[in-house]
Amino acid sequence: MTTFARRRWIGAAVTLTALAGVWLWAERLENRLESSSYFTGWMLLTAIIALAAFQVRKKLPAAPLGTSAVWLQAHIYIGLGSAGLYAIHAPWRWPNGVLETILSLLYIATFLSGVIGLYWTRSLPRRLSRLGQEVIYERIGAERHRIQERAQNAILAAVRTAGATTLGDFYNARLHDYFSTRRGWRFRIWPSSELRKSLLAELTDATRYLSDEERKTAEQLFALLRQRDDLDYSESLQWRLRAWLFVHIALTYPLLLVAGLHAWTAHLFYGGLP
Repeated sequence: MTTFARRRWIGAAVTLTALAGVWLWAERLENRLESSSYFTGWMLLTAIIALAAFQVRKKLPAAPLGTSAVWLQAHIYIGLGSAGLYAIHAPWRWPNGVLETILSLLYIATFLSGVIGLYWTRSLPRRLSRLGQEVIYERIGAERHRIQERAQNAILAAVRTAGATTLGDFYNARLHDYFSTRRGWRFRIWPSSELRKSLLAELTDATRYLSDEERKTAEQLFALLRQRDDLDYSESLQWRLRAWLFVHIALTYPLLLVAGLHAWTAHLFYGGLP
């Protein structure tokens, strides 16, 4: 068993053991005719505070608070375990009142965004690495412009050298917009290789009517088409990671605020604030 697999098993075992302990204690309280919701609610609020603390830890990298890797593992297992705490605290029923409804919706949205992020942060970097050339997000715009200039310069050189405009006409009709504009939101959310395949097929058909000099330029366009599509694909995956993190953090703080308000109102119903 690898170190990673062993660590995963240990994390899962600790999480399940902690949940089992909370459930047994809640059952003990119910058997004594005492409400367990106060106890389980505070356990869930504590978990939410611990999860939110991960963002604070990331802003203090030099603080002697443990490594980021340990905090990340704790964040993952506490986050997954919080679903069990939520199920114990609020069995599968529709929440009562506006405050509970808002709190439940915020928790479910935050939890689902966390699960999606866990999958994406594990799978998307591997897909990015298969592209061969990794470009940081902030440099993608400049790299896109560089590819566009190379394509335009290759076409101009071909027209001057070969004295024919067949490839130039094809470029203006089918490739100019592809190289000069960004892909739309549909591609960014759900990238597809359909346009790449279509343009490569059209360029392949067009080579039958090209001169030898134009065919050499067409080979450059084949390579640039693939580079541009890979760059757009990389931007789409990196944007997805950034957008997910923004949404997840944006949901965390309202969740923490509403959970704290819910705990305060629970104190009022359980005999007033100390």
